[in-house]
Amino acid sequence: MVKPGGARYFHIELSSRYRWYVAPTRLVLVALSGILGVSILWSVAQTVMTMRDQRDMQVRFDHVRMQDHQLLAEAQQEGIELSGPSLQQLPAEVSLANQLLTKRHFSWTQFLSALEEAIPRHVSIKSIRLDPGSAVVYMTGLAVTVEDVTALTVTLQDHALFRDPVLGQHRVGPDGLVEFDLTLRYRQPGV
Repeated sequence: MVKPGGARYFHIELSSRYRWYVAPTRLVLVALSGILGVSILWSVAQTVMTMRDQRDMQVRFDHVRMQDHQLLAEAQQEGIELSGPSLQQLPAEVSLANQLLTKRHFSWTQFLSALEEAIPRHVSIKSIRLDPGSAVVYMTGLAVTVEDVTALTVTLQDHALFRDPVLGQHRVGPDGLVEFDLTLRYRQPGV
């Protein structure tokens, strides 16, 4: 802007004076601009990847939903009820099926052979009851002395297939023999 007489209004010459802080400030501003640009690009890339993952998850979810509808349709065709109460009963039925499979594969021959190995000389077994589901063995028997019952318990404790023998009770019978009750756990070979 020039006055009619040739003089200039507000003429400021900034380059006529040296300012030492202008060059570092300019470098800091350029660096901050670069960092800001990189962070914007990184945010855009993360947003794109998140949207892609969300789209993939939605496709998988739709696939699972379709399989669920197919399963429900097949169950209705087969006459299977998949209501809430029947699904709550399902774990008990699965447990029963597992117990039946365990009973089916249980070998009495292996069990009785292992038990015969473990019984000391002066002990006889009167009854054996096995719960295959929990693999707990309930035994009653006779022994000549209490030490024989203790020897049986120790032998069963050290045996590879039996564990946790617990002597329930023992008493001396009228014939002088020690009657005892014993429980232990049986570890079926190969299971």
